[in-house]
Amino acid sequence: MIPCPADCPAVVVPPINFSLVAPGIYRSGHPNRKNFAFLRRLNLRGIIYVEGTEPYRQDSMDFVTSSELQLYRFDLSKEADLHTVEGKKRLEGLLGVLLDKRNHPLLVHDDTGKGSATLVCALIRRIQGWSLTGAFAEGDMFSGPAGGAEGVGLGEAGMEFIAAFEPKRIKYDRQNRPDWVD
Repeated sequence: MIPCPADCPAVVVPPINFSLVAPGIYRSGHPNRKNFAFLRRLNLRGIIYVEGTEPYRQDSMDFVTSSELQLYRFDLSKEADLHTVEGKKRLEGLLGVLLDKRNHPLLVHDDTGKGSATLVCALIRRIQGWSLTGAFAEGDMFSGPAGGAEGVGLGEAGMEFIAAFEPKRIKYDRQNRPDWVD
């Protein structure tokens, strides 16, 4: 192994299933200590956690606090809840944050970067005018098909929600929408 000189840049490690979704929006699994140096380089303004209601992991909370980030919580882990009044309110809140460029750059994550993060990304793709086939195929690249060997892709309720999703009905601050929203 060749030693690294003193001025050698530190190795940075992105979180699992990390990717750019749209300018100002990233997705991933739950970041850990190995990922914080990488995330600092993104100059994030906030993190959106879309899985569960239990307390946010302490190491990640320490990173959020020390980096002066805004932490948003929207539990989308039960896809069937999206069809309820409360689920729709959570989604409306989430989209209000995502579709306001003043909050960017943002990292959207769940625990693995597969389930709820894929659902959010599929909704963004629908907002961008992608076909259902394209949105679902991209999701499968991150999580595998729901019926596949891993069985962690979008479930039936999530796919039905995305198929019925009407981007034109979203209420958000259109003056501050990102450039990737028509």
